[in-house]
Amino acid sequence: MPLYDYDCHECGPFTGWGSMSRSSEPMACPNCGKAAPRILTAPFIADMDPNNRTAHQRNEKSAHEPRVVSGKPPGHGGAQRSARRPWMIGH
Repeated sequence: MPLYDYDCHECGPFTGWGSMSRSSEPMACPNCGKAAPRILTAPFIADMDPNNRTAHQRNEKSAHEPRVVSGKPPGHGGAQRSARRPWMIGH
């Protein structure tokens, strides 16, 4: 169950655990018990593992600016032979 942020009109913001299937539904405020709507916040990536943060940034960038790749990727497309060992095929 993920942790969501809510904003009670009477008591202010609070966080609460909720199921993903009910993520759009309001949650009862722990102080006054009134229904509080969920607020959307940006993910906190400062504590994220650097590799995951880099992958997240690449995914966000590619969603808006896809990179066009032309030509064959290195290491693919036929047998490549070493100049010193012509009997070996590169992988």
